[in-house]
Amino acid sequence: MNPDPLPPQVGTSVDVPVTLDGRLESLQAQVLHLQASLHQAQGLFQESPGAAFLLTDQSRIQAVNACGAALIGSSQEGLLGRNFAKVLSSSSRTAFAVLLSHVFEGRGRQKGELQLLTLRGEVLEVAVEAALHVREGASPEYHLTLTDVTAFKLAHRALLEVQHVQEAQFHSQTLQLKHLQEEFESVVLLFGQGLEGILTRAQSFLLLARQQPDQSEHLRHTQEGLQQTQSLLNSLKRYMQMRFLRTRLRSVDLNRVFREVLKDVESQRVGRDVLIISTPLPTLSGDSQVLQIILLEYLHNALKFTRTRPETRIRVLVQEDAGEYRIGVEDNGIGFNMRQKDKAFELFGQLHAGGRYEGTGLGLAVVRRLCERFGGRAWGEGKVDQGATFWFAWPKTPAPT
Repeated sequence: MNPDPLPPQVGTSVDVPVTLDGRLESLQAQVLHLQASLHQAQGLFQESPGAAFLLTDQSRIQAVNACGAALIGSSQEGLLGRNFAKVLSSSSRTAFAVLLSHVFEGRGRQKGELQLLTLRGEVLEVAVEAALHVREGASPEYHLTLTDVTAFKLAHRALLEVQHVQEAQFHSQTLQLKHLQEEFESVVLLFGQGLEGILTRAQSFLLLARQQPDQSEHLRHTQEGLQQTQSLLNSLKRYMQMRFLRTRLRSVDLNRVFREVLKDVESQRVGRDVLIISTPLPTLSGDSQVLQIILLEYLHNALKFTRTRPETRIRVLVQEDAGEYRIGVEDNGIGFNMRQKDKAFELFGQLHAGGRYEGTGLGLAVVRRLCERFGGRAWGEGKVDQGATFWFAWPKTPAPT
């Protein structure tokens, strides 16, 4: 018989052998855990709300989630193995290569903006975030997350364009305000000088009238000076009306406006052989008050410079094309030299010096300003001693400023 084994002694360690089955169970548990972790990671990758790509170190697509495939417009299987640079615009490929090189150099997550070419032929603006993914015993991989920012970019560009337009409009309005301010200061200065000269002459004539027994000639000069003063005041009044006129677009029958203007110039026709004829005038989109000022100034001008003619003949003409109406007032007056055609429309510009014809030189300048406020034009044509025609062009679609 074999002797009974000795009982273990107190204080003596005993090695408990690990069975092969136990080791297999432990390995299986670890494998299952790794598989579960991998499955979980793949699930998070696939279900990511953003477009996600996993690239090899050669920039080839190793994995792509559903959002990434949808962004490019392809199936997930159709993108596997494809070089990611091929889905980028040529202008973005260099930037993409630099981005990956920074990631590979260990600079951490890198962000940038690229242009993505979809299979639908679209060019998308995308924000990209890249990170390095390293696994033991495997080549490094790049994890990319893409966000479509095309709509944001378009909105940003639209806002920039609006901003540029507004800046241009602001600059234009600033220049216009500066020009109007300078013009206003010039009008006030020249008006003051003209009024001062007229009043000085009137005072001188009154002084001479007191000293001379025959006062009729001096009083006549005084009366003329006062009339010139009144003319200056009327011109300034029209200029100020033009500066502060609140215009409104509406349908305006120019024939009705013309009839009102004829009433206003009736006093200039008294004692003269005057014939004023007009072709049928159009109905315009405009402001009746503005159009009345323009026609009144042109008729007043025509009657003034035909005063020396035994017979005064004035015609109102109409021309038309696709974009505008051209209204002209033709007279048989003294005319003017075309080399001075622009002078008539300058502030205080007068074609005929020497005081033979009353006037302040503001009327035609006001006409030009009013036409320009509606996108129109004003000009004159004439020959010396052969009459003149003053025109204004009125757009069919005015744009008041």
